[in-house]
Amino acid sequence: MKSEAFYNHLTNNMKINPIIISFISILLLASCAIDEQCRQNKTVQLGATFYHITKNQTTGAINRTSLAIDSITIAGLMYDTVTNKYIKSDSVIYNKSKAKSNIYLPLHKFENASKYEVVFNNVIDTLTVLHTNINQYLSLECGCMIVHSIDTVLMTNNFKIDSIRIINHDVKTENAENIRIYK
Repeated sequence: MKSEAFYNHLTNNMKINPIIISFISILLLASCAIDEQCRQNKTVQLGATFYHITKNQTTGAINRTSLAIDSITIAGLMYDTVTNKYIKSDSVIYNKSKAKSNIYLPLHKFENASKYEVVFNNVIDTLTVLHTNINQYLSLECGCMIVHSIDTVLMTNNFKIDSIRIINHDVKTENAENIRIYK
């Protein structure tokens, strides 16, 4: 008699099990979607584009055209507390890259200034980007990523840079144009 009651209990609950199994399946699929969010690109880089400025002598109109640098080498600089100077870090971001009209640079995640040695066709300049680091919450599973807001961009003028203009202060993952460098 006890085995018959157990059998009836088991068969009655079998009707509920497909509902439970469906619910658990939906939860598992939802958790996989969150995992895909964690796998998305989290690389945050400042985008810079080079332009050449010309002025029409007759009309006075300013003309902006894209400028491709013949050869560019960019290395990160870090502050050495022993010598109290900026020195090249071991990261070379571009090494004698040819015909570059735009570049992408990583910014420091734990400092508010990023410095680079930029070699334009054998002429050395220093690019300094002052920025604010912001933790951007993704999710409980993925944690945070650090994005930046550009405050100021400075550059020495050995390569005869005309000006630098911040176009988009927010440095996020979409490889946007953040600054324009005019020559």
